Amino acid sequence: MLALSVVAFGRYLVSAGAATVVDVGLVQLLLAISLASNPLAYAGIIVLGALAGMAVNFLLSRRFVFAADSRAAHRQLLSFVLVSLSTLLLRLVLAFALIQLFALPLFGWLSNLPIDAAPERFAHLGAVVVVTLYSFFAHKHVSFAGGVRALLSSKAVVRP
Repeated sequence: MLALSVVAFGRYLVSAGAATVVDVGLVQLLLAISLASNPLAYAGIIVLGALAGMAVNFLLSRRFVFAADSRAAHRQLLSFVLVSLSTLLLRLVLAFALIQLFALPLFGWLSNLPIDAAPERFAHLGAVVVVTLYSFFAHKHVSFAGGVRALLSSKAVVRP
């Protein structure tokens, strides 16, 4: 069972990595068109990149990572998007919390590294690592396991 989870997690990393490449590539391509001067256009570009990345991650995860449940693809997609939005929120919260942690005197050495914005970069990487684990298990147990209703109904069952 653990070996299957490790293999599935490896596949998920490849799926999420491909989604990240699509997301970043699309955003960089659209920014080259010089639409970034308009804040609304800039936000739209970022949203388009995120949506494209989510679509790639969903399709690859559904095909190669997780076994499909009995729900229609659009219902799985809705669960997937909700989980993905929760990962975005969690990533932001964790990154800002880590920045605060790295501001403590114990981590003063980070500011002395020859890297611009070292604490922020390490905070981002830490948040990405933690959220990747959360994302994998959330998609495994929600997006591709019957959705939120199935999760809630399984928790509601009282066992002797």
